[in-house]
Amino acid sequence: MTAVPAAQVSAVLAWAARLAAAGPQAGPAETAAYLTAKAAVLERIAAERLSGGWSRDEAEAAACAAGRAREEADNAALACAAGITRGEN
Repeated sequence: MTAVPAAQVSAVLAWAARLAAAGPQAGPAETAAYLTAKAAVLERIAAERLSGGWSRDEAEAAACAAGRAREEADNAALACAAGITRGEN
């Protein structure tokens, strides 16, 4: 397993900043895409920790964070596909 490139992590963080700055103007498709990219980075970090000699607790914490991020991304993608925007029931 190779390390997650710092540029990839930086790109996701910059994307998060752009979405935060856009506030409610950020569309659900862009938000879902961002969350998917975030989940992918966290999954790679978790896999790296599991195979890279990190403590079991640290590796499990990374895997849990990745799992939560993937669930959030999947929910956002489903909401976007259904035409549901933030704040709607």
